[in-house]
Amino acid sequence: MLIRFLFLVSFLLFAYKALAQRDSLSTKYREDQFYISFGLQLQKENINGFKQNGFSNNFQVGFVRDIPLNYNGRIAIGLGIGYAYNRLISNLNLVSDNDQIIFSIKGDDENSQTYSSLVIPLSFRVRTSTPDRTDFWRVYGGMKFMYNFGENYRPFFGKSLQSDFIKNNNTVVFLGMGYNTWNIYFEHDLNSIYQSEVKFSNGKYPHLQTIKLGLIFYIL
Repeated sequence: MLIRFLFLVSFLLFAYKALAQRDSLSTKYREDQFYISFGLQLQKENINGFKQNGFSNNFQVGFVRDIPLNYNGRIAIGLGIGYAYNRLISNLNLVSDNDQIIFSIKGDDENSQTYSSLVIPLSFRVRTSTPDRTDFWRVYGGMKFMYNFGENYRPFFGKSLQSDFIKNNNTVVFLGMGYNTWNIYFEHDLNSIYQSEVKFSNGKYPHLQTIKLGLIFYIL
């Protein structure tokens, strides 16, 4: 899976280089940006008795290279790289049985699952900007390819421990829109974030996707 992920990143960077070389002879301007976002995470699951207790959050930071598609610069593709930190709070209880990860439900416990991600965002960008105007409307949407690492599980009672229940990579779709500095964003996992080997004590396999809602700030 890691090899396929790295191949995808290499392909995207190659495509960007080709477009950038073609674009260097034009009069288009680029809106290269750093970004930072803060959001609430909602958990979609198929788990009886599941409770999302507490505040589940997401933080992201990164850089996007702008690749204009027309001469006024109002339509573009964005390719970037970033970092994300995810924290999920719920009553899912994690135990290890003969080196196999098993989940169970424990009442109203507030157990914490955290992990980090290397993020490769690829977006289609539409805006009302001009080279000398910094306050404008924008709508950016596309996909993010995530390579996940640094997983940690902390039970309501007890010490935290490293775990291996999140998929090594996953894909999300996203949409951001707003005016000037203030922008809202939405993200949704295309598939469950759990590895297929993770299961409950009753033999069923949990399916969990996250929905992220929050604010994103672009810094020119």
